[in-house]
This record gives sequence, C-alpha cells and structure tokens, in this order.
Amino acid sequence: MISEFSKKISAYLIENGADHNEEEVLTYGAECFINLLISDGLLLVIGLLTHHVVPLLIWAASFSLLRANLGGLHALSHFWCILIGTGIGVSSMAVGPVLAIHPVTAVLCTIAAAMIAIVIAPVPHKNKRHIQAHREKIKVKVAVTATIECVLICVFYFANPIYAAYIACGLIMAVVLGIAGVMWNPR
Repeated sequence: MISEFSKKISAYLIENGADHNEEEVLTYGAECFINLLISDGLLLVIGLLTHHVVPLLIWAASFSLLRANLGGLHALSHFWCILIGTGIGVSSMAVGPVLAIHPVTAVLCTIAAAMIAIVIAPVPHKNKRHIQAHREKIKVKVAVTATIECVLICVFYFANPIYAAYIACGLIMAVVLGIAGVMWNPR
C-alpha cells in the first residue's frame, strides 16, 4: 500500500514539473516520508495516551539527528520498519526513567555509544554505496552530533534528569540500530 501510494505521489510530482529521470528517487523519498508519518504519528498517539509527549519528542529528536547521518538497520518491509521504529520509541519510555535514576551509568553508556557511532559511521548498505565516498565528512557530522548530545545530557542531568535520560536513550538506540545495520544490512 505504501509503495503504491508513493508511486502515485512520484507520478504526480513528475506531471507537475519534476524530472522524469528522478522517478525512483521521488518514489523512495515518498516511501520514507510516509513511513516517518506513520511511525511518528503512532509515537505521538502513544505519547498522548501515556502522557509522555515531551519526553518522546526529545527522544525522537536525539534519535533522528544521529540516525540521519549514522545510518543503521534497514527493515525488510514498510511494516517492519514502522513496527521496529515504533517499538524502539516505546521502549524508550521504559529505559528513559531507569537512565534518569542512574546518571553515571547513563553517561558512561552514552559516551561508549557515541564512540561506537563515530567508528561505524556511516553504516554500509548495498543501496547506499554512494555515501561511502563521503565517509570522513559523515564521521565528522556524527562526531559533532554525538558530542552535542553528550553535552546536552550532562547539562540536562542538572536541570531535568528525565529529559537528559531521553536524549541519552535516543543516542544509544540510534547506535544500537547502527550496530544492527553493520551486522545484518545487505552489502
């Protein structure tokens, strides 16, 4: 269903002036956007129902900022992508409070995750070989993002430990998906 709808979006864009040679790219972009809307929509609904909207938004920002450059595991279908993405977001509601009451553990895990992210970035995938040409530039982006998130975690532990824990959770879970991608992505 998502693929068909994405093709219709791509066709509409081409009919309205987009380059016909970019049809595959437009379709893929539409698929990514629809997946994102569904996953984030589900997380927003879950956040509203559990009164965790702000922590989940903080988690999503931390997770997405790192994942955008790091890369990670790619699911075999849209269904699995949505299920895994939503599951990771929901699991942060369990892990976040634990990290909040164990700040030393949270900081150590976050620093270890940040270092792992820098080492494995960008995560290889057979459909993303072009990014390997920009490997060093991507490593710098990952290092900057991870460093900023680590600083924010340290600062927020004094102001609001729950928010700090959700930032840590986002960073750690993005790296877990990165490690999974290194292990299981097709090459």
